[in-house]
Amino acid sequence: MEVVEASLTDAAALARAVSGVDVVVHLAAQMVLGETSVERYYDINVLGTLRLLEAAVAQPVPVRQFVYASTDNTYDPAHAPREPITEDHPQYPGDYYGTSKVLCEQLVRNYHKLHGLDYTILRYGSVLAPNEAVALFRLDWVRGFLATHTAAGRRSNLWQLLAGGHDFLGALDDQIGHRDDNPALALTGPDGRPWAIHTSDVRDTVAGTLTAINHPNALNQDFNIVGPHTTTFTEGATVIAKHYNLDLLTAHMPATLAFELSTHKATQLLDYHPQHDFDSTITTALNPTPNPDYTPVTQGWIPTS
Repeated sequence: MEVVEASLTDAAALARAVSGVDVVVHLAAQMVLGETSVERYYDINVLGTLRLLEAAVAQPVPVRQFVYASTDNTYDPAHAPREPITEDHPQYPGDYYGTSKVLCEQLVRNYHKLHGLDYTILRYGSVLAPNEAVALFRLDWVRGFLATHTAAGRRSNLWQLLAGGHDFLGALDDQIGHRDDNPALALTGPDGRPWAIHTSDVRDTVAGTLTAINHPNALNQDFNIVGPHTTTFTEGATVIAKHYNLDLLTAHMPATLAFELSTHKATQLLDYHPQHDFDSTITTALNPTPNPDYTPVTQGWIPTS
């Protein structure tokens, strides 16, 4: 395998990277805005995709399939319906990251109309390697998750959840406080409905992506590629408490983050059947093998976005 490094801001390097390639799987992006200027952020994510598309169609033998990695954030998960979200759900994200992905999706479709470049758009959920999943649904992670997004304000990819001015951290501290044992923690909204995010074991994400490559039913279509079902914070915390013999606590939040994506289209057209719910992911992490079927995330990384 030849490895070619190229910045998304370097058109010439991207052209060299895709030279002789018949399928492009575009996974590269900056997810967290952080301290990056908005102009730089969109130069990387949106114009970077434009440069890669230009490189794909400028080859002597054009790329025959462009697979683009998008996100569940395009659906504005902070205002999600109670039923599973299908691919035709309106895309009005209301955050910088989701908006960058919507713009890129439009670019990809436009290059199909302009140049006949066949594409596949895959909308991923919260992709987790087993070794990073073990940090989730515990007090320290929940506090870090809420603190990170609260501090980011409008620069958070969950800004629409925060826009109501609710004090999530204050609610957490009032009910749970600080505990050294880092217990498992579920969150519910004001109506008692559990918070939920659609996690995806990285092995399912890879399987769905590989299935889409060269599949005739995948051409010029978009698909939700996520885990078998959403992971409620109640389910996730229960799994963590069981495997680590921890106390299981619940905190009630002033607003609800709860959504699920439908995989019906991917199942029907691509025969996509995700295998790993959150319990399966944690079980894998707790039973390491010499040759794991995934690439562990760098030690010390704790997902908070």
